[in-house]
Amino acid sequence: MGVSRFNVIPWVWANSQEIVGTIAIDAPNYIARRTSVFTPKRTNRDRVPLSHLLVGLGLIRAALRNKILPVLVFDGPPERLKRDPNPELVAEAHEVYSRFSRGGDPYDEDISESLSHSPALRMYFAAEHLRDLGRAMGVPTLTAPTEAEMLCAAMCRDSHARTVVSNDADALLFGSPHVTSHMELSRGRVCRATLAALEASLGLGLDGLRDLAVICGCDFHPEGVKGIGPRRGAILLKRHGDLEGVLRARGYGPADREPLVLAREVFEESVHLSLACVDLRLKPPILPKLVSLLSPCLGQMKSEIAAEQMTSIWREFGRRQATLEQWT
Repeated sequence: MGVSRFNVIPWVWANSQEIVGTIAIDAPNYIARRTSVFTPKRTNRDRVPLSHLLVGLGLIRAALRNKILPVLVFDGPPERLKRDPNPELVAEAHEVYSRFSRGGDPYDEDISESLSHSPALRMYFAAEHLRDLGRAMGVPTLTAPTEAEMLCAAMCRDSHARTVVSNDADALLFGSPHVTSHMELSRGRVCRATLAALEASLGLGLDGLRDLAVICGCDFHPEGVKGIGPRRGAILLKRHGDLEGVLRARGYGPADREPLVLAREVFEESVHLSLACVDLRLKPPILPKLVSLLSPCLGQMKSEIAAEQMTSIWREFGRRQATLEQWT
């Protein structure tokens, strides 16, 4: 969801050279967006849904071919103000994925039916599948302490990544200086927004933007302040100083202010995240594992070809990195 009615983010198309290097991808956000446009063919409606695997494969290959190292970041337990954890659903998804991994049958009726009738179960299943795919292809995969976009933002803030790939406004509010919503690497362009441009457009610093997100309604307090959108909210913040000032001016008492202030504090949690000891290097692909992961989706022959291609891509990426290091 991100922030309600937050139609003020200055997205612009820019040259993809801006993101050459390491990028942090909010994997659940990216996969959910990309797979939502897939319509299964009539002949494939009884298969285990594996469109996420094609999306992940295409993303990693395209990125590496363009000198971009994708880091796949997955959600940990959800923020307590966003939704309650559902360990039973996570455990069920793990059990379903384990059964699928052992059998590798894309026509398993029980698994197909389970995933088709529960979008949440399917997303947890896809996340486990993509973690394995990323590891088999040699790219870094991380699990965030909580929200994936928060860890991604910390990576970009601390210069471990050039951008955060997400269309969620939260990535900017967690402090990422650069966010990419769409990548068209074959055309050499990306749609991105910068924190500096958003601050300039609204005349607010990062603290003010976080206040504004709570006023508009965010994941951590969906209701926000009734009747106030981002433009009016920015004016009120300049007039009254901060979130609490706006709430007092609107007649909110201490008990009414507390849940909004608590929601505001969630955005500060990103300050405490660090990746100083995390290994973000591209590793050699694990070919047998990659073939076994891709076979239920592509078939044995195409999977072996894809694995061979990945070896070539990995070698070429390594040569490019070595050349860059010689010049830096």
